[in-house]
Amino acid sequence: MVSGCLARVVYSDVKHNFLIHYIVALCILLASPIFFSLSQLDSILAAQPLELYVPLIGVVLMTPVFLPEQNESIYDIVRSKKINHDIVCILRLICSVIVILCMIGAYVLYMKNCNSQVTVRYFIGSSATALFLGAIGFAFAGIGRNVVVGYMASVIYYILNFSFGTKLGYFYLFSMMHGSFIEKKWLILIAFCMASATFPVRRIIRN
Repeated sequence: MVSGCLARVVYSDVKHNFLIHYIVALCILLASPIFFSLSQLDSILAAQPLELYVPLIGVVLMTPVFLPEQNESIYDIVRSKKINHDIVCILRLICSVIVILCMIGAYVLYMKNCNSQVTVRYFIGSSATALFLGAIGFAFAGIGRNVVVGYMASVIYYILNFSFGTKLGYFYLFSMMHGSFIEKKWLILIAFCMASATFPVRRIIRN
């Protein structure tokens, strides 16, 4: 009964609130051949689209999780419903993460089919970067109660990586282009921590 109710909530939410974001993310990936060659790339060149471009879908899909209730009056209505608002947002976040992983997986398989030197590590690395950027947007949008703040935070950190490069250490987004993958473990860990901490911090601020 509960699972069926949650399934209906997810379906309705995706249809009315998130379908447009999924379409935008898909369009971003489909447009990538305009900026990058995807065929017959060596391991270093193959990392370029997977780190510089593809992870942007994480920002598109994770940042707007709280967008539908950004208006206070709508939030009050949602909060009065039987299903806890945090549960709804967690379901949205899970759906976004699943879509991100599926899209990046399909993208890597396409590159593999185009004879580029990509492996499972490239899928994990690109996903880690996407989830980290998305988690920044998610956290700032949730805590700041403004999706625009979330987008700005993600974009600013993305740009900082071009300026500071490897000086960012374990938080450097483009390490695969330098042949290093250890940073990706930290990006995944920090992304999980940021996303998890957003809910209690957001609740404390609201109260």
